[in-house]
Amino acid sequence: MNYNNKCQTSDIKPRNIENRPEITNEITHVEYFEELIFARVNLCSLPRIESLNTVIRFDIEGDNTGSWSIVVERGLLKRVVRNYSDTSPLSDEAVLVPASTFRMDGETFMSIIKREITPQQAFFRKMVQIEGDVTIALKMNVLVNYF
Repeated sequence: MNYNNKCQTSDIKPRNIENRPEITNEITHVEYFEELIFARVNLCSLPRIESLNTVIRFDIEGDNTGSWSIVVERGLLKRVVRNYSDTSPLSDEAVLVPASTFRMDGETFMSIIKREITPQQAFFRKMVQIEGDVTIALKMNVLVNYF
């Protein structure tokens, strides 16, 4: 996978889910990003982090390799896109530049989401690589509670 900061994107539309879904052992990272993340984040009962406005990218390697960027505005998830590397010229509307990028395999991502391992443990065990804004990376331990 090409890890350029700029990629062509495909928007993922939120599903009409009224209750915050549970994370089961059968859920994959692809299903999480493409079906559950909007409801998990936006229906979380924790107070919003009103000052959080950012783009975070997750590059998932291994089975079902993929890259997803999430756009957070005033603590709410506003947009999720699947990123596709492309060498053709891009319009401004098709470009997302992440503040931070997290690289890991799908198993590690789901272990973090299921609270089997903390983001810090994964980082110090070299299971996660981080690029970009370190302050977002430092907040990930708090942010994972919304996920």
